Amino acid sequence: MNNKYTEGNIHIEAAIRRRAKEQTRDSLIELLEACERRINEGASLLIPVEIASPMDDFIPADAKVGDIISPKEDIHMIMRKVSLHDGGVGMVAFTTEEEAKKGESSSMVSADMGEFLKAVLTMDDVEGVVINPWDDTFYMPKELISILLDNMKEQKQENHIFFEIGDITKLDCDCIVNAANESLLGGGGVDGAIHRAAGPELLKECRKLGGCKTGASKITKGYNLRAEYVIHTVGPRYTGSDEDPKLLASCYRSSLELAKAHGIHSIAFPAISTGVYGYPIKKAIPVALNAITKWLSENPDYGMAVIICCFDQKMYDRYQEYIKIVTE
Repeated sequence: MNNKYTEGNIHIEAAIRRRAKEQTRDSLIELLEACERRINEGASLLIPVEIASPMDDFIPADAKVGDIISPKEDIHMIMRKVSLHDGGVGMVAFTTEEEAKKGESSSMVSADMGEFLKAVLTMDDVEGVVINPWDDTFYMPKELISILLDNMKEQKQENHIFFEIGDITKLDCDCIVNAANESLLGGGGVDGAIHRAAGPELLKECRKLGGCKTGASKITKGYNLRAEYVIHTVGPRYTGSDEDPKLLASCYRSSLELAKAHGIHSIAFPAISTGVYGYPIKKAIPVALNAITKWLSENPDYGMAVIICCFDQKMYDRYQEYIKIVTE
């Protein structure tokens, strides 16, 4: 019974497996970065517990061993602990229910990862946390927990907008945005370039998405791209109506919302709808920048790097001309 807050913990599991094979500084940094990212995304860990008597009446009659039982204020729960090699004691936590099922079954509660680690630092009778103790495992002593949490305090999440000239398919960022058509099955311009660079697996995944409405966005993997994800958004065909800027702004806004939902912190946009869809560049630029800056102002602490990818110097200069006008 996984919940949405543990789904992304596979990144921590992958880093733990690498750490188990390579006891190096780089593998440790990778693991800590994976933990940091998941904490920022609001991830949870599953904590095994024992429900102490006489509160057994509060356990559902149909509960089975291994079920995740939501805690109630009047239930007294004892968190499970494990003995360490040096004779000390550590807390136990699992990244997913699948990891928990590899060994001894237990009832579990879902706990915010950041808050759980903070709580461990206050426990005098434990020395750290053992994550996924049954297979590839990671012991995080209090000293390492402190380093992780202190580092996160020092890193203030800030939003930025950058401008790049070049090929969006070659950008090194978490996600690139594809100016797609409603079928999501590829096309010309940036759409075709992204599909060619990503490889045939991208089209396979797109076929399963059932298309996309104008102004909306859908996400896929990046496959052969440097970016881990591609967000496909369908811009409006320019008609000169009042709906055009609304739909174009929705492309940027929905893409950013989808990126945030997937823990993406760097995203690159092309100039949506300014190609064969005929949206005048002079009119598209203020819509794009206003939509992006508004979203960033509404999410000030998320830490999103937005890259405006300009396919040539002329496009870059048009953006800069507009910025100069509005800032003077």
